[in-house]
Amino acid sequence: MINRQSFTPIYIQIAQAITQSIHEGSLTYGQQLPSERELAERYNVSRLTARQATDELVQRGIAYRMQGKGTFLARPKIREASGLLSYSDELRQRGLEPTSKVIVQQIMSASDDVASKLQLSKGADVFQLNRVRLANGQPVAVEYAYINLDLLPDIHRENFENLSLFEVMRHHFGVYPVWAEAEIEARLVSKQEAEWLDMQLKQAVLVAHRVTFTEEFHPIEVVDSIYPGDRFPIYIGRQRILASLEDKA
Repeated sequence: MINRQSFTPIYIQIAQAITQSIHEGSLTYGQQLPSERELAERYNVSRLTARQATDELVQRGIAYRMQGKGTFLARPKIREASGLLSYSDELRQRGLEPTSKVIVQQIMSASDDVASKLQLSKGADVFQLNRVRLANGQPVAVEYAYINLDLLPDIHRENFENLSLFEVMRHHFGVYPVWAEAEIEARLVSKQEAEWLDMQLKQAVLVAHRVTFTEEFHPIEVVDSIYPGDRFPIYIGRQRILASLEDKA
C-alpha cells in the first residue's frame, strides 16, 4: 500500500512494492513488469510517477528495458565491490587484521542532506559513528557514518572498536545491507584527517560517498569514507552487494 503521508517518495514506495512481490514469488526474474499505465492505475498515481518507479528499478539493476517491448525483471548479478562490502571482510580477504578507533559515537540530529538520503524527517535522530579504520594496526581510512535509527534502534549501545558495523547490522538486528550507491571524488586531506591517517598536509585523498540500502531499498546508512589513494585501492560504482537474501546465511 502507498502511504502518502510518508517521507519516502511515492515512486520509491512503488519500487519497494514491486521488489516485495519478487520476494513473495508473485513476480519472477525475466517476467515483464506492468506497463506505466497499469502501474499508474494500480497505485492511483500519474504516469510520470510510475515511470520514475520503473526508472528506479532499472537504475538499481533490478529491471531492464527492451525497446518496443517493455520493462522486465533482471536476474540478479554480483561482482566484487571493494569499498562497498564489509570493510572488515575486505581486509581479511587481503590477509590483514581489521580494527577500528572510534572517534565519535553518539545520537545527533540529522543534517538536511543526511535526512533526505535516509528518507527521514528533517532533524530526525540518527546514530553518528566516526572511526579510523586500521589494518594490522596501520590507519588506512577514516569513516563518517550516519545510521538510520528507525531500522537499527539501540545500535549506539554497541562497541565498535573491534566490531564490523555490517556484522552488527546482520547478526544483532537482522538488517542486511544488500544495495549500495556510491560516488567518488578526490580532494586534499584535512589537517585532522592527516593526523588520523599519518599523512602530510596537501596530500590527496579519495572520498567515497555511499548510501547503503536493504533488499527493499530502505536506506540504512550514509557514509563518507576517506582513503589515502596509495594505501587502499578501491572500486566505486553501483552494484548489488548480495546476489540474494539466501547469501546472508
